[in-house]
Amino acid sequence: MASTAIDRSQRVAARVAGALFLLLMVCGVFGEFSGRGGLIADNDPAKTATAILNHLLLFRVGIVSDLVAFTGDIGIAVALYVVLRPVARNLALLAAFWRVAEAAVLGVITLNSLTMLSLLTDARYAAVFSRQQIQSLVWLFNDTHDAGYNIGLIFLSLGCVVFSWLFLKSRYTPRLLAGFGLLSYAVMLAGTMVTIVWPTNPVGVNFDTPAGLYEMVVGLWLLLRGIKEPRSS
Repeated sequence: MASTAIDRSQRVAARVAGALFLLLMVCGVFGEFSGRGGLIADNDPAKTATAILNHLLLFRVGIVSDLVAFTGDIGIAVALYVVLRPVARNLALLAAFWRVAEAAVLGVITLNSLTMLSLLTDARYAAVFSRQQIQSLVWLFNDTHDAGYNIGLIFLSLGCVVFSWLFLKSRYTPRLLAGFGLLSYAVMLAGTMVTIVWPTNPVGVNFDTPAGLYEMVVGLWLLLRGIKEPRSS
């Protein structure tokens, strides 16, 4: 393992990563409960279309919130690479590339949300498709968005498994916290694969919850405490 002596750039990058983790958490909670996610009615295309039309500004703000989060993902990838590069440069680079791939996938699937808006608000489509057809198309693009989100989660979990392993190896953060992150993202990876194979999620578990809790805790830790040089064993 390379030297784990910490320089100033690593300390600054750790604080930046912590702030971005918390920013992404705010964007994620808003998107899920107040923004885009709050307007999607399960298995009800008509109700979903009506909700979006009645809250167009909120839906658009949700899209912007998502884009801020995806941009922040790239910032986190760079910051964590700077922090963990002295531990294992190639592994840190691989993890950063996986997280950038996640941000790219999630950024692209945002086009589905913009297409949903176009279908509902552009008179050209109303002249070609019936109301029910438009609602069905909106639902199709929503499903495509969800499928793309699962693909993004695969890249996210792969990158974060590696970053968590490097934190565990370096002991820059408490080993218990790093171990919890490693386990959380492994659960996310396995759960996402299960969801792709069995879309109805037969287990009935939200596989993202442990990772969300970890990101909140590690974000606070990195922002407030930073990283510490491990004690000599």
